[in-house]
Amino acid sequence: MSMITALVIFMAPPAAALADAPGPTDYRSSVIAIDPPTDTIHPSVIGGDSFLLLQVDAGTTVVVYGYQGEQYLRYEGDGTVFENQSSPTFALSGSRYGGSLPAGFDEHAPEDWHSVASDGRYAWHDHRIHWMANVRPPGKRPGDVVLRSQLRMTVDQIDVKVTVESIWNPAASRLPVWFGAAGGFAVALLVGLVRRSRWPEAGLALIAGVATIVGWWQYASLPTSTGPKVVWFLMPLAATLATTAMVFIRSMLTKAALLTIAGVNLFLWGWLRRDGFTHALLPNDAPGWFDRAVSAAAIASGPVAAAFGLAALALAVVAPARGATSAT
Repeated sequence: MSMITALVIFMAPPAAALADAPGPTDYRSSVIAIDPPTDTIHPSVIGGDSFLLLQVDAGTTVVVYGYQGEQYLRYEGDGTVFENQSSPTFALSGSRYGGSLPAGFDEHAPEDWHSVASDGRYAWHDHRIHWMANVRPPGKRPGDVVLRSQLRMTVDQIDVKVTVESIWNPAASRLPVWFGAAGGFAVALLVGLVRRSRWPEAGLALIAGVATIVGWWQYASLPTSTGPKVVWFLMPLAATLATTAMVFIRSMLTKAALLTIAGVNLFLWGWLRRDGFTHALLPNDAPGWFDRAVSAAAIASGPVAAAFGLAALALAVVAPARGATSAT
């Protein structure tokens, strides 16, 4: 199971192959104005400040203009969404912080439209909606507006401007992280030390099961076009299956192997989510405190569980070898 999860660690839906999936952030962007007002388009920001999601009502046509004023997206009345993949905006929007255009990029190339959605709903990285640097905004502090910008589009051939504002959010409490880590460590320790009871194993299975729920919650919180990854729930699911099987299996060797698999998957899952401990906002509809506590429990319990499992496997190999040596 560990090998399977390692193979899919970077998996994402094909439609989002170029997307940089939303991650933890300290800034929350939101749409604050549509001028002139219209009730046929529904722009919003998802992932804190990562992606702009535009939902367009059936029968409405929309053209979204890119960074250089070129036509970047086209929404048809039947819900089909086309993306101009020869535009500079497409070339720069594959990741959160963009970068420079590829060498030899032709900014005046003919438009190259590709269908990317069929339900009038599409999300994309737009560098006009978030702070574009890894350093803090100079002269700003938590609670301040760090960005206000406008996106131009035409709605049924009428010029419309969508205004987006981004605010620096204060850091989240660390208490859920510490409580989750302490609980996860204690459960894993009991699994290794209390061999005659299945309750600690059930506790580790509970941690893995809740981690699977959190991972699925995050995956389901984001549109396909933002690049959600199946590894977010597949790794804790592997740990859940392994720990659940431990409760019903009597073979100590098999239990040790399953404990190792569960521990590795839990630790890797938690490690991939470690940035969430230090950022204000998480790309998940689940409560932030809950996400952080479960991630911390996984990252704390994983190494302990894996260490006990590997130790038991090593003893199982060494003991017969010693017995054979003594017999000779």
